[in-house]
Amino acid sequence: MDTFFKILFLLFWMISVDVNSQENNLQNFTTSDGLSSISINDIIQDKIGYLWLATDKGLVQFDGVNFKNHTIHSQSEATILFSKNNQLLVAHTSGLFLRRNDSTLYLGKEKVNKIVSLNDKILLGTNEGIYQFIDHNITPLKIQSKIDFSIINDVIQFENAIYIASNNGLWKLDKLIDPSKVQKIIDTNIESLLVINNQLAIQLKNKIQFYKNNKIVSNIDVLEDITSINTIDKELWITTNGDGIHIYNLPNFTFQRKINKYNSAISSEINTVFKDTQNSIWIASSNKGLYKYTSIEETVNTAVYIENISINYKKIGSLNVNNLELKPDENNISFTFKSVDLKNAKNIQYRYQLKKGFTPWTHQNNVDFANLKAGKYTFIVQSKNGKTLSKKVAFHFFIETPIYKKMWFLILSGVLLCLLLAGFIDLYIRKLNKKNQQKVNALKTANHLLTLEQKALQLQMNPHFIFNVLNGIKALGNSGKPKELNKIISQFSILLRSVLNNSRLEKISLKDEIETLKNYLELEQKMNSKYFEFSIETLLNNIDSEEILIPPMLLQPFVENCIKHAFQPNTKDPRIKILFEVKNNFLHFVIEDNGIGYHQSKKEKVKTNHHSVALAVTKERIQHISKHNSFSIEEIKNEKEISGTIISFKIPLKTDY
Repeated sequence: MDTFFKILFLLFWMISVDVNSQENNLQNFTTSDGLSSISINDIIQDKIGYLWLATDKGLVQFDGVNFKNHTIHSQSEATILFSKNNQLLVAHTSGLFLRRNDSTLYLGKEKVNKIVSLNDKILLGTNEGIYQFIDHNITPLKIQSKIDFSIINDVIQFENAIYIASNNGLWKLDKLIDPSKVQKIIDTNIESLLVINNQLAIQLKNKIQFYKNNKIVSNIDVLEDITSINTIDKELWITTNGDGIHIYNLPNFTFQRKINKYNSAISSEINTVFKDTQNSIWIASSNKGLYKYTSIEETVNTAVYIENISINYKKIGSLNVNNLELKPDENNISFTFKSVDLKNAKNIQYRYQLKKGFTPWTHQNNVDFANLKAGKYTFIVQSKNGKTLSKKVAFHFFIETPIYKKMWFLILSGVLLCLLLAGFIDLYIRKLNKKNQQKVNALKTANHLLTLEQKALQLQMNPHFIFNVLNGIKALGNSGKPKELNKIISQFSILLRSVLNNSRLEKISLKDEIETLKNYLELEQKMNSKYFEFSIETLLNNIDSEEILIPPMLLQPFVENCIKHAFQPNTKDPRIKILFEVKNNFLHFVIEDNGIGYHQSKKEKVKTNHHSVALAVTKERIQHISKHNSFSIEEIKNEKEISGTIISFKIPLKTDY
């Protein structure tokens, strides 16, 4: 009797220890913790580490601390979840939805019972056959009419064949697309399929059958309805609707234990179980929320992921870019990064860098960079869980240089600016040349008019000179000296030809002017009753008189005036001295006589009513030729007596070389 009580006590102690151990490892999350519903249908984990829950009130995201409800379709019930390549497929009672980068896309109204990945294809088991998910769309697969119109609960590959669980039995196909062999193995409703130890586990309502080598090799019977079958740590976990979880050892399928309301504070109505990347087991109940079953082999998660990137405060569509190229105005960039540790979520800290060193550690998991300059950037982020550091994650991006700062634009702008400047300069030079040409034309016109005026003045002088000489010849003819008259007429003809030839020219050489002037003076000596002497001198600074150019008949009027009006009958040794001198780029003219003086000769002219037209014309010619006020007439005084007159002026020196 004592032995019986000892055995009974030992058994009771072992059960109580097991109950206490399971309760210590079990944590329950309900609506008081932030869950939107205590009825959970499915559990998965994404690449970052977030836990996603399909509840009867929609989709829920869990990071180990906070539950975040995601309304996809007016709080309709979410039933099945599937995650791959940053894409989350969510099956609702109202249809199928795709969630990616915080955006949701409606794919169709089909009722989805299972989502699986098979040979890089994503297949959907629906109430109307099998569908395939490709490029954000779902399309039905035509396999066989009986299968295509069946309720498909699961699809799996086993022993080089495809097995399809449906409401009308288990089908075996040699291949999924255009199968040549289609075989029905079991003729009853099949809930799900699982490959365990090279055997195909077939879930029925209250039974699991194991299939191998084209036959059923063993069974596991369960009193309550089976909701799911999963393998966790070399164990088979069978969830039920009424008796919690049944656990069997693998590979021999011997019963190990139960987790239910009789040995732990857990619901007996369990929909599924899921093992996360940190070896924690999550249990979804249909009436008491979410359970976390902690194992002694839990690990620390240190992986960090860039969760979202926003450009100018708008999220980009894809993060799978090695080097993001941005426009110059896309220079405001934001990063959201995350390390999800479902066990120690509050211990996660982050640091990051863009150009300089890392920032201090902080719990903040986002950062904004505003008004970045053009250039290459590398954003690096790292997380820390306690003392454990994650690997550094880098994201490269490039902001283009604004067009107005690019080298080719600067060169082109410089060229265009130079061309524009050259155009302005050319236009200015053209205007300046046009203006100068107008001035030149005006000067040419003025010079032409001046030349015509000088010629007119010269033509006024020539008749006067000829008239005076003819009067002298007439007076000589009356004297009755024919030989002397002929000689004078011959000399006069030579002088007249010279004067007429020179009158056609604007310039003549100084030598020609001197010869003409000398010829005239000799002719006057012979015709004039008043004898006088003359001399012509040149001081030309070694310049040949043939090379110096002057207007014709420039001195003759002054010389004639001296002969006619300067000498009186009582003048002793009358003489005329003419000097040509080159000084300071000017040709100076000096006519000196020893007559009665300029003022006295003017008085004599008044008495005789004589007006010297040639003298006035010549003065005007000199003023046109030279703008310098250089013409002067001075009387020579000797002891307060007038002993002669000096006429002087100058013109710019011109030569023919």
